[in-house]
Amino acid sequence: MSNYTTYQTNQNKPTQSDDVYNVNRYTWWQSDRSLNTYEEMLASFNRAKSPDKGKPVNRMWRMFKNADTIRIVCEAYGTEKLAEVTPDNIITFIAEESHIINVSHSYVSSFYRWFPFVVNRHRKGLYRIRSTKNLDNEINKALSVPQNGSSSTNSLQYSTFNSVMNSGPAYFKGIQFNLLTGECLNQRPDDKFIEIPAKRKEWRQILTAYKKGLKARAKVHALDAIALEAIKERDNQRNNNNNWYSRQPDWSSEEWLDCLEKSMTTLEFPKHLLKGFIETSMASNGWGRQSDVPTVNELYKTIDKIFVDLSIPLRRRFKVFLSEGYDERIEEKHSYGYKLDTRFEVS
Repeated sequence: MSNYTTYQTNQNKPTQSDDVYNVNRYTWWQSDRSLNTYEEMLASFNRAKSPDKGKPVNRMWRMFKNADTIRIVCEAYGTEKLAEVTPDNIITFIAEESHIINVSHSYVSSFYRWFPFVVNRHRKGLYRIRSTKNLDNEINKALSVPQNGSSSTNSLQYSTFNSVMNSGPAYFKGIQFNLLTGECLNQRPDDKFIEIPAKRKEWRQILTAYKKGLKARAKVHALDAIALEAIKERDNQRNNNNNWYSRQPDWSSEEWLDCLEKSMTTLEFPKHLLKGFIETSMASNGWGRQSDVPTVNELYKTIDKIFVDLSIPLRRRFKVFLSEGYDERIEEKHSYGYKLDTRFEVS
């Protein structure tokens, strides 16, 4: 039974004024099912009925053993290698950021029940991860400071949780933690985007021309034949248990970013790239419609969404940014990123 459940079943007890009691009430991220150390994971794996097939943790995650290393995999939309744990109790997350984003509901809602980490969405495309041990320490530290004007202990604890999570490490492929201490061993600074005006103008011209070319092809149904070809391929592979969602491109990968950058620079539209846009549009349709040729409006929405999602990595490739290193507390939104700080303008 988690600490959160314990609180719920005892919430009619007389309220204690002791600050320690209040601090310890809001600890839903603690779980007695969690595998907290290498030794616990190894002991669990050693009970596997078929070690070659791995040790199921639950329906989503499974453990394998390679020499002395425990490997955690996620079995959603195919199999994704998530993390590796070594005997020195260092865990290294090896999944791409796109995997965490694509399966974010499961990571945010339940990962902490099985492994000692809380994953939290901060903003679009940015997920933060903290060790539950580190989270406990930081929240208790924050709540030990006297608070003025708080009308609700629960709301104070909730806002403190958000504040602590939002100051924690952003997930990236290769992030490492010490399982014994909860310390993140290689936290990266957050991104901040200060643009060079001339480069920004150039980028906007390239982006506008490229999206216009894509949408013009969609408007005259020039992509329908490629869509029918993709549907036929899917039908031929249906018996192989291939999920359509997993067939869409990973646009955040270097391979697809390279392809997009080259296509945008030359204003050429190779067939495999157009097929990628179509597959992504189909994957976004609800069940029962993933074998339909996308409509013009559906393709428009897919094109817009892909370029919103890839705005930062593509602008990096087109050298739009003067500097990076972002402070969430002074965020100023811009329609295409973050408002330019004119102190850094260059000619």
